[in-house]
Amino acid sequence: MKLFNLPNLFKNYTNFLSFFSLFFFLTNVVYANENIIISNNNYISSNTIKSYIPKNFNILKNSEVNNYQKKLFETGFFEDIKVSVKNNKLYVKVFERPLVNFFYIEGIKNQTILDNIYKIVKIKENTLFTPYLLNNDSKEIIKYLNSLGYLNSQFNYKLIKIKDNKVNLFYNINLNNKYKINRIYFIGNKFFKSSTLLGQLFSTEHGWWKFMANNTTPSESLISIDISRLKNFYLNEGFYDAQVISSSVKILNNSKVNLTYSINAGNRHYIKNIELIDNSKTLKKEDFIFLNSKYKKNINKIFDKSKINNFFNYTNDYFLKSNYNLDLKYRIEKTGNNILNVKFVAEDKIKKQTINKIIISGNSITDDKVIRNNLKFYEGDVLNSLKITESVDILKGKGIFKNVSWKIENNDNNQDNPNISINVEEQPTGEIAAGAGGGTNGLAISGTLKEKNFNGKGILLNSSLSIGTQRILGNISYSNPDFDDTGNKFDGAFFINENYFENASFENKQIGSSIGITYEVFEKLFFNPGLSIDFDSVTANNDASALVKRSEGDFFTSKIYYNAFKNTKNKDFQATSGYTVGFGQGFSFLSDIPYVNNKFFGSYYDEFANDFIGSIRYKIESITSFDKDIKYSDRLFVNSNNIRGFSDRGIGPKIDNDFIGGNYSYYTTLSSTFPNGLPEKWNALTNVFFDMANVWGTDDKSIDDSNKLRSSAGIGLSWLSPLGPLSFTYAIPITKMSSDDVENFNFTIGSAF
Repeated sequence: MKLFNLPNLFKNYTNFLSFFSLFFFLTNVVYANENIIISNNNYISSNTIKSYIPKNFNILKNSEVNNYQKKLFETGFFEDIKVSVKNNKLYVKVFERPLVNFFYIEGIKNQTILDNIYKIVKIKENTLFTPYLLNNDSKEIIKYLNSLGYLNSQFNYKLIKIKDNKVNLFYNINLNNKYKINRIYFIGNKFFKSSTLLGQLFSTEHGWWKFMANNTTPSESLISIDISRLKNFYLNEGFYDAQVISSSVKILNNSKVNLTYSINAGNRHYIKNIELIDNSKTLKKEDFIFLNSKYKKNINKIFDKSKINNFFNYTNDYFLKSNYNLDLKYRIEKTGNNILNVKFVAEDKIKKQTINKIIISGNSITDDKVIRNNLKFYEGDVLNSLKITESVDILKGKGIFKNVSWKIENNDNNQDNPNISINVEEQPTGEIAAGAGGGTNGLAISGTLKEKNFNGKGILLNSSLSIGTQRILGNISYSNPDFDDTGNKFDGAFFINENYFENASFENKQIGSSIGITYEVFEKLFFNPGLSIDFDSVTANNDASALVKRSEGDFFTSKIYYNAFKNTKNKDFQATSGYTVGFGQGFSFLSDIPYVNNKFFGSYYDEFANDFIGSIRYKIESITSFDKDIKYSDRLFVNSNNIRGFSDRGIGPKIDNDFIGGNYSYYTTLSSTFPNGLPEKWNALTNVFFDMANVWGTDDKSIDDSNKLRSSAGIGLSWLSPLGPLSFTYAIPITKMSSDDVENFNFTIGSAF
């Protein structure tokens, strides 16, 4: 007789242990939940309090009970929590924080600001009052007010307890005066003049002519953007180690602050070599040689981070178009004596990451597509952080966002296809400006109303009116940088002007409109076709010559035109490098006086030494009628900005004392800035120049219209003074005609807004 079957006994014993362990675990969990007694809670449910019980909770272990109590405290719902264990039961007595019965914000009269603060705060009616949320509200409110320029505003609160553990809460905000930027200073080893650095900032010093501008108000976000712009500027100017060490805001009085940026520019670096290294060994020899030949054009020059980025993008695009499955990286190596080597390294792709989704957030006004259409990457593209960074810079440069940030977010479904999150912070985009100006060319008052993000579409609407002693000009313009989602720019304008120049014996009134589109044909090569129509009424003065009086009348003109140009300038305003070159034609048809208009134009900029920025601007133009004389309002003139030393419209064909313009015009301006020794805080720029120009040729051959080339040389000063922008020039004509109207000295004040 076999008393025991050992294998079966062991098997049954194992099953018993497994069953017992499972039973113990389940009963312990049930035990833990059923033996926790919650009391004194009015607003927070018992189930919510129990939900913080950790797995495998044992109420008999003090350490686990203490951890549970700690977790409840961390919720912020309770002022106090009492726990005790009796008869294998855990008793939890909570003392809830008071419930906000009534909430109100005092001290803010501006309804827009008040509405925005209500959106910011976390404590509202029917929420629990907690010190953490109160502190957070205080910080966020002050941060928001600072962004509007209300520095040093005071935040206080009043808490009134009522019955049933409820409170009434009042936020009291003492809104300080709105501050404006008085002066912006740059200290440290900054290399460049302050006037140059000011041109890189989005912030600007306040002046009476900028009373509605939003970039004269100091804020953390604005300073952050400016620091980024300064760093990029130094990197693009060769200062590889440049740092913006710090920034500070100094309050001067109840309305003005000074901003100070501390900079360490370091030394300017030069590129000794740029080369492509093919670690993949898959590039064809001709592709390898071609790409390296492209890089050679930029060696032995000042380091420019933007050009390196352009090379990187060009190489990446070349790989994709040539069906190379390669990863491209680049590194910059220092070789001593401020010399850099740039190496582009091509490697086989180990892991290909493509973009799953692009998530846009923070835009309550601007359409998603305005943001998406300015991105240089799309869903399905290979992840390229450089393209993302460049896209963010493009969005920042639109002037409709205070800040733009991005991050890579994991895609739970596929780690190789992450999401890209783009977050924007919008800012006011409407501007109103008004002012008055005067100079040797007359007096003028003007006003402008501008909206840079109309209807959230990124569209620029601009209306202006200028009334002067020699001209009245009204203009309404529309500019859509991404017309019909094509990436092309569409422009439209309607204008009315009336001219009564002192050196002309006729007046003309003109009304018209134009439309045009601009698109990029190749890299930095643009084409701009368009159409315009206008109605023009020319009236001769009583003392005008018989020839001028014969040109009186009402005229209709319709014109198609185009401009083709290349633009490599590093920036549109105060460029320091690059060039433009272009050609344009206009054909007037179905008009009272049909004609063809031709022009060739360009410019070149180069910083050949510190504080010496050389520039050349030129233009030659012609207008030729098919069967009638060109009317006086369409004839060509050269203004005093392009031939200094002569008055506006003061050279060329002349009848009696009246300049009547010509069919041909030409000007060239050579200029260079130079150090002036004036205090940097004046933001004054000085330059020397040499100008050449001429106006010649008329339909009426009886007029003596000598085509002798006029020239002049002189010196100029521009200054952003406390009264407004001022400019002075003094020029001496070198070659001239006795009939020319000479004007050695010229000044303007308050003419730019």
